Amino acid sequence: MPGTASELPAAGCAGPWLVGAERRVFTGSAGFLDDPANRADLETYLSDLTQPYPHSRYAADASSPVAGQSYGEMAEELIRAVAPVEPVDLLVLAYAVHDAQPGRATATYLSSVCPGTPLSFAVSDQGTAAAFSALRIVRDYLAADPAQTARASGSGRASGSGRRALLIVAEQATLPYPSAGAAPEQHRGLALLLSGGAVPAGATGRLAGLRQRTNLAAGALAGQVAADLAELSAGYRRVRVVANSALAEAWPERPDGLLRIAPAGQPSTGVWWQLLDEFAAVTGPDRPDLLVAADYEPELGYLCLAGFEPAG
Repeated sequence: MPGTASELPAAGCAGPWLVGAERRVFTGSAGFLDDPANRADLETYLSDLTQPYPHSRYAADASSPVAGQSYGEMAEELIRAVAPVEPVDLLVLAYAVHDAQPGRATATYLSSVCPGTPLSFAVSDQGTAAAFSALRIVRDYLAADPAQTARASGSGRASGSGRRALLIVAEQATLPYPSAGAAPEQHRGLALLLSGGAVPAGATGRLAGLRQRTNLAAGALAGQVAADLAELSAGYRRVRVVANSALAEAWPERPDGLLRIAPAGQPSTGVWWQLLDEFAAVTGPDRPDLLVAADYEPELGYLCLAGFEPAG
């Protein structure tokens, strides 16, 4: 049975422009864990959290102190790199693995350190689909009436068609207790800066369409992704798809030369990391006129596709 579809407006409705991007690999543990009191508090939290679950119970080990990365620290570094001065109107953080600093409202904190003090929130509990849901929210926000969204956020900022949004996707690799899901191989984060309205200076592409399906059984995946891709790519001559490994394995009849497979090991950031590589490689007579990020979350049955037109 096909999954339920959630769609952005059809091709021809201008989506937001991609005007900046930054990505980082982070090493070591978060800076807040340098404080022994913070480490002790986190150990207590993890022990209390996992105590009812014998197979996932956390036990502090003095020889292997608690570690991990803070999405607040990771994202703050990305913000300084991609949006150091010009104000941002909306900030959305997407993640799947828990934050190593659970006591902080990270999205609220990030608003306080981002130029413009934007409306901000986080999307989680959707696995690898979180970034696509966040992108859909960004698109809808930038397409909405500026005065209405300014009133809703209480910011009073109604800057018209040039409003900007920052999408941050982050994953940290340290799980201090057993988990059925595989942890990422590295601490990674990336930020996409998007702008609404007319073509801004320095734009590298625009969102042309997005499809999300839920409750999709694995047996229906190959036919559904082919149908959604055909709809997204109608009218485009050369299409290139960046997909995660789960989707590539379940789509054996894909057209030759169409697919780039994101390296395994980075469930949340892998597809987007590879997509930025494809944007950088868009040159020459065979350049694609549509790049599609495609992801399948097998545990939750989400299929997500986002199509981008490279600029220029």
